Amino acid sequence: MSKWIEGKLKDLVEVNPTVKLRKGEIYPFVSMDVIQPFYKPVEAKEEREFKSGGAKFENGDTLFARITPCLENGKIAQVKNLKNGKGFGSTEFIVLRGKEGITDTDFVYYLVTNKSFRENAERLMVGTSGRQRVDKQQFEDQIISIPDLETQKRISSILGSIDRKIELNVEMNKTLEEMAMTLYKHWFVDFGPFQDGEFVGSESGVIPNNWKIGQVKDLAKVSSGKRPKIKDIGEYPIFGGGGPMGVTNEYLYNEPIFITGRVGTIGKVFRVSKPCWPSDNSLVLIPLKAYYYSFLYAVLKNIDFSLITGGSTQPLITQTSLKSIKVIIPPEETIEQYNKQVLTYYSLIDKNDNINKQLSEIRDYLLPRLLSGEIDLSQAEKQVEEVL
Repeated sequence: MSKWIEGKLKDLVEVNPTVKLRKGEIYPFVSMDVIQPFYKPVEAKEEREFKSGGAKFENGDTLFARITPCLENGKIAQVKNLKNGKGFGSTEFIVLRGKEGITDTDFVYYLVTNKSFRENAERLMVGTSGRQRVDKQQFEDQIISIPDLETQKRISSILGSIDRKIELNVEMNKTLEEMAMTLYKHWFVDFGPFQDGEFVGSESGVIPNNWKIGQVKDLAKVSSGKRPKIKDIGEYPIFGGGGPMGVTNEYLYNEPIFITGRVGTIGKVFRVSKPCWPSDNSLVLIPLKAYYYSFLYAVLKNIDFSLITGGSTQPLITQTSLKSIKVIIPPEETIEQYNKQVLTYYSLIDKNDNINKQLSEIRDYLLPRLLSGEIDLSQAEKQVEEVL
């Protein structure tokens, strides 16, 4: 039977452990926006010169967002693949690591991801509304209860196998989307299959003879999202310019749409085919014809949004500016043929997303029960093995 230990967090887990970085040298940098809610791994997308500030960490450390609304949105991740093993990032991270002989580093990630731990952290927030942060001293002094080290490793192994499968599916989806984008570039940027035909000049350069220069509005209906009446209750995701940002109890769309930022976060494009609620800081695009779907998505992914971004206090794009972006438009049959070719990729992506949703639900069901000792470990190991 597992032996449980109770004590202050700082006595059982390394909180903001010492990591030595040299001023003036370049290190991997992890910003808050690259952390995906409830997605375990995170990698640095950039490098920066280390001056003195920011959270410092090593591979395997858990980054715990301490500021609202990032904490409530589940921005907790385990950093991996840092060049030379060290890096730094947002000052709004609390860095956590297993304490030698007491806690397993992987287990620490699951411990702080658990809903009850996150909710307690939210209660430890101080500061003015909208800029509240977890109080570091109270955070370190909170009392936690953990099983012995061997049990911790078994728990992190069970949950980790689910997260590895989720990560594998995410990577597979990236590859599938890259394949669709590569085909788009070959056909509609390099005109690879059409080189034997006649070309003519246009305001966007030389294009095949029977193609035209149009606008985004020739491919899609563009409208603004709306502010949801209710937040944090329900099953339908709310999308902002940066992606999912909560849930609500109603949906605004239940058809294939694309969502991009209107104000604040600009430039990301999300493909959504399930009931959802785009918020009022987003724009929604609905293909005018079903077979425009894949072509329109590729067009949007290749737009340089900085060219239409305005706004004095926050980055802003308007419906009008998005609608009027110039697009090279091939004949209808070419768009339809491209859609047929890549639709298989997007079907596989959707299938993997559904599998990941199911796996996440299983992990989230097991997590609190494993941490509380409610579920027998051997039984959980067998159930997860059958699912995977």
